[in-house]
This record gives sequence, C-alpha cells and structure tokens, in this order.
Amino acid sequence: MSKELYNILIVTGIVTSEHDPKTNRMIKRTLESTGRFKVKITEEFRGASAETIEGYDAILLNYDGKVDVTAPYIPLGATAEKTLCDYVANGGGIIIYHSSVIAQEPAFPAEFIKMTGADFKFTNGGRKNPKLSFRVDTVKGDPICEGVPDFWYTAQDDLFVNVKWLEDSNVEVLATVYDGEEDYDISRMQKHLARDYENIDLSKLENLNQDNPVVWKNTYGKGRVFVPFIGHGIDTIRRAEFVSILAKGCEWACCGEVTIPYPDLQNERRFAAWPYYDNVSLAKLAELTEGM
Repeated sequence: MSKELYNILIVTGIVTSEHDPKTNRMIKRTLESTGRFKVKITEEFRGASAETIEGYDAILLNYDGKVDVTAPYIPLGATAEKTLCDYVANGGGIIIYHSSVIAQEPAFPAEFIKMTGADFKFTNGGRKNPKLSFRVDTVKGDPICEGVPDFWYTAQDDLFVNVKWLEDSNVEVLATVYDGEEDYDISRMQKHLARDYENIDLSKLENLNQDNPVVWKNTYGKGRVFVPFIGHGIDTIRRAEFVSILAKGCEWACCGEVTIPYPDLQNERRFAAWPYYDNVSLAKLAELTEGM
C-alpha cells in the first residue's frame, strides 16, 4: 500500500550561476502541491552517510559542482558519492536533475555515471544545442507519461545532446528532442554560442539530425533512477507538462508506482495557477505575489 507522504531530500549547494536560485524552492513547491510529498532542502552534503538520508524515500540531486561554467569542478566528495550510490543500490530512489547529469572531470565517479545509465561529457562528444525553446516529444506507454500531451514546448531551457548509453543499463526513455542541423545556424544563435560553432564542420557533429533523450528512467541495483535532463528555466518548470512528468517521476523514484494524475485544467480548473495540483487560483496567486 502506498505511503501517505513520501519524503524527498533535495541535495544542492553548488550549481552554475546561470541557474535561477528559485529552482529548488519551485521543485519543492511543485512536489508538495500534489499532496504526495514532504520535501526538505540541504545545501551541504559533503561527508554525508547512510544515517544522513535515513528515512527518505528518494534524493533529488540538483548539484553540478561548478560556481560558473568556467570554474573548476568541486565534487561532493567520495564519502557522499558512495553514500548516494549505496542508497540507491540498496533500494532507494534518486532524481538526477538537469545539469547534475553532466559528468565533470577529473573527479566524477564512474559508479555514479553507471547509476545515471548514461554518460554525458563535453570531452566525449557531448554538446549543447544552441536553441533555447524547443519541442519536447513525449514517449507514450509509461505511467509517468500518462496524460501528458504528445508534444509540448520549453522556455529558455538548456538542451544537451549526444548522450552515450552505458552497456547493460536498463534505461527507458520518456521524452526526446530533435537535434537538427538547422539548429546550428550561426545567425540565429546567441553570440557567445556562435563563437563556439563558427568554425565547426557540421558534418563532423556526432549523431546530428536525431532525436535525443531529455527525460529517462533507469534501475540501479534494487533502486530507481529518474532523470529530467531539462528543467533549466523557471518558465519550463511552470509548464503543466513538466510539472506532471516531474511529479510522477519523483513518485516512481520513491516507490516504483505512479498514482499522481496529470493536472486537471478543465472547466473551472482552467483558472488554476502553477503548480496546478492545489487550489491556488490565478487571482489568488496575483494577490500573493503583489509587489514582488
């Protein structure tokens, strides 16, 4: 029988500076609005042990270890990394959020990459597609995707492509985005990205003109791994489709089941405000945020 509430710990602390600092609070608000989760946030996880995470049904990792994109990587440390891997291998759940997937060098542990089910490194063919808003295609058939439209759009997000699947992984892809040659038109890029691509031979870009995974799930030992590789922009986080996939994926990570429905936005519920699962109307939200 399902628990009344699942306990999730958001592990964060160092995330590159272009990420909005409201992200963790928005994730917490999203999950708790469903009535299925109780969420805490910690910004210090170094040295964490099994006792630190005892009683949690899943860990949500939003930590990429870089103060900015040019800064050196600061790992959680061998103790904390082993604690997370052991926790999942023994039956726990983990949500590896957005840039937390990116394998940093030289300190990113191989066992953590194995747990993710995929290897994404900028030094191994991984790249950032220049487009910021893009169509996401939902892969149907999994309960996490039930009720989610066949396709939807992000806003001011990050698209990382050319993920390498690990052998013997149990990955199931839940959503994809097309990485096409037309995306690399320098005249349409932000200037800092155009500088990276102006002398690139597009024919040399590995796995171009293909659908790329942006949401997937994996199993690791006895545990469950849910990976939303998008979710950079707060306007994407506000999308009902992303809200639903995140909430359902987190529930699956906690218990292996999905009971949370797609948000009801029909009839009078069409006036529901983000994150859609509770009863805050657009008018009430405006009142709550007046002067902000």
